[in-house]
Amino acid sequence: MQHEYVMRFTTLLFTAGWLTLTIQPAAVASTYQIGRAEQQDQPHSTAGIISATILDESGEPMMGVTVQVSGSKAVYITDAKGYFEFKTTKPSETIRLSFIGYKAKSITLQAGKSQRITLDPDSETLTDVVITGFTKKDKKSFTGSQTTVKAKELLSMGTKNLLESLEAFVPGLQIVQQNNLGSDPNARPDLNLRGRATFSGAANLPLFVVDGAIVDVNYIYDMDMNTIESVTVLKDASASALYGAKAAAGVIVITTKPIEQGAIRLNYSGTLRLTTPDLSGYHLLNPEQKLRYEELAGVYTGSDPAEQYRKDLERDAVVRMIRSGVNTDWLSKPLRMGVSHSHSLSAEGGDQFVRYGLTLRYGNEQGVMIQSGRERVSGSFKLSYNRPNRIFLSNNLTVNRVSSDEPNYGSFSNFSRMNPYLSPYGADGQLVKSFRGDRVNNPLYEAKLGSYNQSQNIDLLNTSTLQAWVGDFRVDGDFSFTIRSGSGRKFRSPLSNDFRGDALDQRGEMVENQSKGFNYMGKLMVSYNRTFLDKLYVTSMAGANIESSSADASTYTSRGFYSDNLGHPNFALGYRSGARPSGSDNYSTAAGFFLNGNAIYDNRYSLDFVFRYEGSSKFGKNQRFAPFWSLGGGWNIHNESFFKGNKNIQLLKLRASLGYLGNMSFEPYQAYTTYDYNKNINYLVGAGAVPRGIGNPDLKWERTLNQNVGLDLTLFKSRWDLTFDAYRKLTDNLLLDVTKAPSIGVVTAKQNVGEVVNSGLEFSTRVVPIQNKDLQWTLALNYSYNRNRVKKISNALKALNDSYAKDTVLNRSTTPLPLYEEGQSLTALKVVPSAGIDPATGKEIYIKRDSSYTFDYDSNDRIVFGDTSPWAYGTLSSYLFYKGFSLNASFGYSLGAVVYNQTLASRVEGADPQYNADERVLNDRWKKPGDVAKYKDIANRESPYQSSRFVQKEYYLTLRSLSLAYETEAAWVKKLHLRRARFELLSNDLFYLSTVKRERGLDYPFARSIELSARLSF
Repeated sequence: MQHEYVMRFTTLLFTAGWLTLTIQPAAVASTYQIGRAEQQDQPHSTAGIISATILDESGEPMMGVTVQVSGSKAVYITDAKGYFEFKTTKPSETIRLSFIGYKAKSITLQAGKSQRITLDPDSETLTDVVITGFTKKDKKSFTGSQTTVKAKELLSMGTKNLLESLEAFVPGLQIVQQNNLGSDPNARPDLNLRGRATFSGAANLPLFVVDGAIVDVNYIYDMDMNTIESVTVLKDASASALYGAKAAAGVIVITTKPIEQGAIRLNYSGTLRLTTPDLSGYHLLNPEQKLRYEELAGVYTGSDPAEQYRKDLERDAVVRMIRSGVNTDWLSKPLRMGVSHSHSLSAEGGDQFVRYGLTLRYGNEQGVMIQSGRERVSGSFKLSYNRPNRIFLSNNLTVNRVSSDEPNYGSFSNFSRMNPYLSPYGADGQLVKSFRGDRVNNPLYEAKLGSYNQSQNIDLLNTSTLQAWVGDFRVDGDFSFTIRSGSGRKFRSPLSNDFRGDALDQRGEMVENQSKGFNYMGKLMVSYNRTFLDKLYVTSMAGANIESSSADASTYTSRGFYSDNLGHPNFALGYRSGARPSGSDNYSTAAGFFLNGNAIYDNRYSLDFVFRYEGSSKFGKNQRFAPFWSLGGGWNIHNESFFKGNKNIQLLKLRASLGYLGNMSFEPYQAYTTYDYNKNINYLVGAGAVPRGIGNPDLKWERTLNQNVGLDLTLFKSRWDLTFDAYRKLTDNLLLDVTKAPSIGVVTAKQNVGEVVNSGLEFSTRVVPIQNKDLQWTLALNYSYNRNRVKKISNALKALNDSYAKDTVLNRSTTPLPLYEEGQSLTALKVVPSAGIDPATGKEIYIKRDSSYTFDYDSNDRIVFGDTSPWAYGTLSSYLFYKGFSLNASFGYSLGAVVYNQTLASRVEGADPQYNADERVLNDRWKKPGDVAKYKDIANRESPYQSSRFVQKEYYLTLRSLSLAYETEAAWVKKLHLRRARFELLSNDLFYLSTVKRERGLDYPFARSIELSARLSF
């Protein structure tokens, strides 16, 4: 029912927006007066009349400029032609002109002489304040650590998604490398801000806020970058404490573009992107090499004459295929050049009081793997009403629909392992189902079936805001709600090799899922500002917030499809034997109260304090509420008397902060005892219920003690600036599983028993070596370092570590599992030391803890061989501007991370000769006694144990983006009825240079892209 009312409400909003577009702004009766709109031409001024026409930097009339008369309460507003006039009894009047985004100007006008006045854009407007999502804070008194990135900077990295663009500009923000997923358009990147503070991956994600509304990371991933004005990343306690229980992993605040006043204007942004797969990491065997590898590996060696005869026939068949010229490029079979395009069209306008904006967007991103893609459709409508210093109302409604397609033939590795001497087609020209007597499936056959994997999600986000001035107080309020719905179907054809040998009525499968959710949150704040003793400026704010979240999901699997073309649940014969539907139903609520006080004395010394008391239903009834706070201080050294007259230093500021933040990114029922029905337990009255989790009434919040010191420096008339931060984050009360007695009915339960500490350094600098009227060259560098250490873990984690050590299968995995041990890093890599391959036997020699050598692997001999987190990572960028042209390049680097080379462990030493392998399998493996080789006997087909032979230190450099752009407001643009035009050619990921030679993009390849974009303002 609540969804029905919400949909009615949003329909009314859209209707109101449409009506607003058709209504011309009306004059407002008060001291505000609209300048003579009835005059069609520039009027002839007479004595006793003050008049002028206000123009922007491009010479266009500015509607809605506020004109204040000095010594009077009279206020006037320019009309659509930028004109105003008023009568006076004086020979001249001094007026003050103001307009959002432009520098205020005071000027004296003579009566009877009309003038044309140009206002200059205020390029510092955005950088003088810090947008926190609760309020805007003056940078002079801001004591926290933050990074603000403007829209133009983000777009210089491309338009693929906001998360990847943001990483290039924010020290401490790192996208977690996922070698398996490559450039899959449907794989959302994971990111950490200032390291990992907890064991749960999702809990390490920062909080995302859009125009004051909290959204999830999927909303950000699919967001239209053309609608973004700026992004502010809040890193420490002083910057993010207003978010209290959600801020431990940092906060990313996104502000969308405000509505500009004036006559209705249109803006169009369009992008065409071509994407090609990057296969530079693949070095596979050719047909002759593959045959030689099989011979050396003993594939064609039989144990008796009969088997040897059969093996000889197999080899002869392979030789015939090679001699016939078969050399199948399997890597290219599932790939294509992805052609993507996106379009964004916006219309906005209004006067000083009522403004409106409508944005429509369509994007179709085509992946480099056939059948993969992501389609985005969105629309947003903004409506605002403003009476300066009285009341401000706004509403922003956004609807997004995202449709995704995944390849129906599975992983890219299914193709990269195929033998090059095999042709996917038979003698009749038809695709063969399998090779070598059904031992090897043909992945191209699977790709041509009617299988599919599709999903669709719809999000509706509505945010309403209010500002009202009551005497010396300002009241701020906002309310937002989000409606989500999702569905997906994954159909596998009954003709698939996956069902070989199954009964006819069990072939074919469909997995269908449905989800829906509803969130709302609101907050109300009262602020008061006052100056004491002429030099002490104090701002204060108090408020409260409420929020609620509900989510429902269900999944079921149907079996038995007779037709490859009828992939619909209606044609299923039933369900998989013994299977049951699954799902979840989550609901949680939270409320909080907060205070914020900020003071700055003489623009030199600043102090900021935040206190927040918050409660959530996710935690135990005895620990439902918890306090969070921050205290920060700042010293503007450049404003001290001993710095006066120093023209070389524009900013020198020291900052320090301390505070407790929380984390609540967890399941809603973890503090409760929950049950599930078990059909295998039957009573006379029905099925029995068994515990799923044991409640804990004392389960409390994870909290992080965040400490930060920082330095901001700007020199030589803003030609060089530098920011440095050092931090330490201690997270305690970590939620971990604790082992319970079997008699309780569950193996583990949640308790607050873990501790993790993070410490690090961040550095960013910008230098302008060349700057004149036509030419500007800027160089920028940022650097990040982070290390973490586990201080305390639970007995369940210790038991899990022990089970990993004893599990022979896990110890032969190509990727070591994380082992969490007290005193070690969360990202430490632990393996058994290796002395290499014994030249006499081709076996590996392991080094035990007592430094002795052995052929026997013992997982208890594992030691730390480094950290998978680098000791340095960041971005080096160059920006060159010349007369409307710009040439930008951005390089990413990472230094000193250790990696476990999966290619060496699975495609060189652990290679299966039945499939293709890395070319090093021929050159670097032991073949006969006396060989000095890096890897085991080539005839050994076992997966290797996890040892230091596969650990390598990585240093890499990548060209993230390279762009050439041209922006102009020249006369030829005006002739096309345009105000401004910008054209840009941009490429991403042109090269990747690494000290580690491995296959990149195992399940989905990485890609390079080039895009052409146009941004036109009408």
